[in-house]
Amino acid sequence: MKKRATVIFTLIIGCCSQVYANTGELRASAHTFSIHPKVGTSSGHSQTGHKIEAVYGDLKTTIFLFEQGADRLCLITSPLGIESGRLRAACVNVLSKSLNLLPEAIVASSSHNHTIPWLDIDTTQKHQPGTSELLAWELGMDFISELKKSAEIVGNTLEPVTVEWGKAEENRITYNRRGVYANGKTYFMREEDRLAIAGEGYRGTIDPDAVVVLLKNRRDKPLAALTFFTGHPVAAYNPEKLISFGQFPQIAADKLSKHLGNIPVGFVQGCGGDINCKHMLTGTIEQAQLLGEQLGETYLLALKALQPSKRIGLQWSRESVNVPFAGLPALKSLEKDLASIDDFIKRGNAGDEDTRECVGMNFPVALSPPYRARLVELVRPWYIWAIEQHTTANVKNLPTALPLEIVVARIGDVGFVGLPYEPFVKTGLKIKQEADLPCVLTCGYTDGSYGYIPDASACDDREYMSGFFRYRRTIPPYAAPAGDACAEVAVKRLAQFAR
Repeated sequence: MKKRATVIFTLIIGCCSQVYANTGELRASAHTFSIHPKVGTSSGHSQTGHKIEAVYGDLKTTIFLFEQGADRLCLITSPLGIESGRLRAACVNVLSKSLNLLPEAIVASSSHNHTIPWLDIDTTQKHQPGTSELLAWELGMDFISELKKSAEIVGNTLEPVTVEWGKAEENRITYNRRGVYANGKTYFMREEDRLAIAGEGYRGTIDPDAVVVLLKNRRDKPLAALTFFTGHPVAAYNPEKLISFGQFPQIAADKLSKHLGNIPVGFVQGCGGDINCKHMLTGTIEQAQLLGEQLGETYLLALKALQPSKRIGLQWSRESVNVPFAGLPALKSLEKDLASIDDFIKRGNAGDEDTRECVGMNFPVALSPPYRARLVELVRPWYIWAIEQHTTANVKNLPTALPLEIVVARIGDVGFVGLPYEPFVKTGLKIKQEADLPCVLTCGYTDGSYGYIPDASACDDREYMSGFFRYRRTIPPYAAPAGDACAEVAVKRLAQFAR
């Protein structure tokens, strides 16, 4: 049995954190496996129970195992919802047992793909033949079976590696979807808004870094690669006409893998809470595939800019962070908004096409009025709850912060920050700009699913992303520095790792 890693307790910003680090050469292994969704399976990204109507290829998951001395760190990357819930718990259970790992040494990161099926891994349920529930359960069992096989492979194929990294700029496929009206209020810039208001060339503030981290063995041959980019994979996505498709992260990873001799290639998603890829709701599968080809081309350019790491080895930690809350809006404001919500729902269900804006959110013509009404109906319970806090004089008893745990790691010269929510791009850029490492993968959708948490500059906005706290039903709005509180902790830990 492997000896447990040495644990050092260090106080950082009032938070107790565990640091894992060892000496000796770095070893690594990786493996990619696929599952095969079927038409009729429940969607993994639907709020209305819609099912998969078309399937475009397999969905691929990649496992990385890093080892230095007695310490190990496992990273699993997937388009599927492995970052939270039962699926994450199952991944941790399988990998911890198969690889003899501490549960905290397993990091699950999703690309946040919107065109995925639902995986049911509950073995206690029985489903009727021919149902979408049975298809989801069969797919879930296939996933767990392949995960176990892959865990055995990576556990038995560790070998010494070096770490190289390269960056290239990709600015053709994403844009910042937080538009700003003339009155200063923000809105969700859908595809129709982007084209009509900003034009095809609009980008806004994005993170254009397309990063390739390449692991090479002692023969200087590529062993595996980890890729990074920032942007919602939502091309050809429509919640009322759902498909299963790996989107641009998988197409680009496949292109890189083929170029490097069919090695395992994983993908981690950046801080894309307010960053969209093009063609959401209105795009074709051909347009979606083109975005993947473009990103793949840029990864090949990043290969030409590879730099060897000056630092060696592996360090990682899990850090506690408190994201602050603000106070609730005034009672009269809440009551006015609730009346607006009820009117919107009534008109939307009646088919009124003039249901485009409500309580700070805007909706595209590509969605039917009843579907828009459903999206607004989902925030109604928050207003009921908030009004109740005022009428019962419970406002003073509300929590003042949301406690989170983030992952911070260094592999050679490459930093990794895993955030358990949908971070805004400015949070990721803050980490990159202030970190003491030359390459940092600033990843959302990792080991948790707290929804959108804005950066410090967006706390007072109420468009879909900034106002997402309302979908969580029983928490106040966020206050500055909001998600940037995680950036501050990550930068300090990375500075220690850089030394």
